[in-house]
This record gives sequence, C-alpha cells and structure tokens, in this order.
Amino acid sequence: MLDQVSVEVYRYAVSHPGWTPAEASDALGYTTRAIDRAVDELRSRCLLFIEGSETPIYTAVSPDVALAELVDPDERAMLELRTRIGAKRRELASLVPTFAEARRQVEADASVEVLEDPEQVQRVLIEYGRSASERVLIARPGQGSNADFQEESVQKDLDLLRGGVKRQTLYHASTRDHVPTRKAVEMISHAGGEFRTLPYVPLRTLIFDDKVAVVARQLHSYDRAGLVIRDPNLIALFSMLFEFAWSLADPFLDEEPRKAVLSSTQRSVLAGLAAGHSDEVIARRVGISVRTCRRHIAWMLEELKAESRFQAGIKAHKAGWI
Repeated sequence: MLDQVSVEVYRYAVSHPGWTPAEASDALGYTTRAIDRAVDELRSRCLLFIEGSETPIYTAVSPDVALAELVDPDERAMLELRTRIGAKRRELASLVPTFAEARRQVEADASVEVLEDPEQVQRVLIEYGRSASERVLIARPGQGSNADFQEESVQKDLDLLRGGVKRQTLYHASTRDHVPTRKAVEMISHAGGEFRTLPYVPLRTLIFDDKVAVVARQLHSYDRAGLVIRDPNLIALFSMLFEFAWSLADPFLDEEPRKAVLSSTQRSVLAGLAAGHSDEVIARRVGISVRTCRRHIAWMLEELKAESRFQAGIKAHKAGWI
C-alpha cells in the first residue's frame, strides 16, 4: 500500500503535469527528502513518467496503464511456465503404460523382490497403501513412533477406513505405555480401526488385500531392507500366521482396564524372564536398551523378594503378575 505522502504526491502529479520535486515540496509542504521517497515508490509502480536528466520533470501515468506495464511480463512468464508444465506432463504421461507393463512383468517374474533402499521401501508402502481396497494387516514390533510421524500416519489410516478398507494392527505390548501411539490408536479406533498387542512381535509386516506383503528383512539390527512378496502361497501363509497371532493378542484399549502392578513394558520383560531368555534377547524383543531391561529386572527381583530369575518367575505367577 502507498503511504499518505505518496498518495498526495500522485494526486499533485495528476493535476500538475511536468512538475518538479521542488515544486511539489513547496505546494505540499513536505521536505524534498520525503518527496524523493514518494517519487521512488510511485516509479516502482510505474505511476510516474520521467523526462529530462539534469532537472527531471514528472508526469502521472494512469493506474490502468501502470498495471499493464507491471503485469504483462508476469502474465507472459506464467503462460510460458504453463506451456512447459504441459509439455512435461505429456512427456511423462506417455511413460505410464510402460511403467504399468514393467510392473506387471516384475509381479509375474518375481515372487519375492528385495528392496535395499529404505526410501524405495517407503514408496512401495505408500503405493500399495493407496491402492488397497479390502483390508490391510500390520504387525509392528518395538516401541511406537514419535508424535509427528503418528499425526501423519493417522490421516492416512483414516482415509483408508473412510474408503471401506478394514485395518488391523498388532503392536508390541509395551506401546500401551507410549503416549503418542496410544493417542493415535484411540483416534483410529473411533473410526473403525482394530488394534491388539502381543508380548513379542517378531517381524514388521504389512499385508495388502492378501495380494502383496511387505516384510522387514532384519538380517541384523541395522538392516532396513524390505522384502516385497507377491507369491500367493507365501502371502496366504503370512496372513494365516497374522490371524493366529491376532487370536492370541489382547485388545490395545481395554474397556475396563485392570489395575496392574506392572506396566506393559515390565510385563513383557517379565514374560521374557520367565521364558529363560537373556537380557539381550529380552531387550531386543521388547524394543528397549539392555541397560533399561536390567533396571526393570532388578526392580522386579527386589519387589518380589526373589533371589534368582527362576524364583522371580514362580513368585510372579503367584502374585498374578503373569
């Protein structure tokens, strides 16, 4: 927006063609410095035409003419940009049949595809997630994701449910204590999503419409590669294992929560302790550090007044902890 001085100078210019800054200063009562600033503002908007070099004089330009002067270059640039975008769109659209044919060929030739690049795994998950039309089965080991990731994930899950897609998720029991995950589960559950928990979830797995499964390879702790499985026999096996695990799992959100002495994480640690697993194995399965795992075990031994792990397992059963 033009300031008051610029507006007054422009009004003066319209009624006094061929004026000079000194004349405007005398007529309007503003300093020559203020007049010069107003002139710069008006010229930047093409509202003043200058004549002469030694003693410049100014003439007002109609706003319509000034607008055309300002906008025409931008309109030409926009037109050129639209033309370039249209050409790129046509060029890439011509590759769609090629991509589709190649994808069908991959699906026909490879029952298991290994994706080493985590970003490529993510793109495949997004692609199959968007195309799912019946149901999506998900098994997620370890602790829950942060609040930012959960916020983005919730919207995608809600879109799936609105589209009539059934969604079932198995979480590790410790995620009941993870606040961002719990809030996300509550929101998605209200929309029809189903969530259950197990003391141990071995593999990160996603199954789309019983046609494609994406499974974390997990050769070592830093392995982020994924296996894309299209073989119907393997997918049927993974689906059957998921459904079996689902039948053994507990609801994530209990309608009447039990007054448990232990947290979900501690119950998972205790289950591993009772099964005779080492601290390292328990920590890996629960998704916590070995140090944290040992701290939970030390607390439980002290609370149960147990002298050994074996005795702790017996006393935990008697106390109703497991």
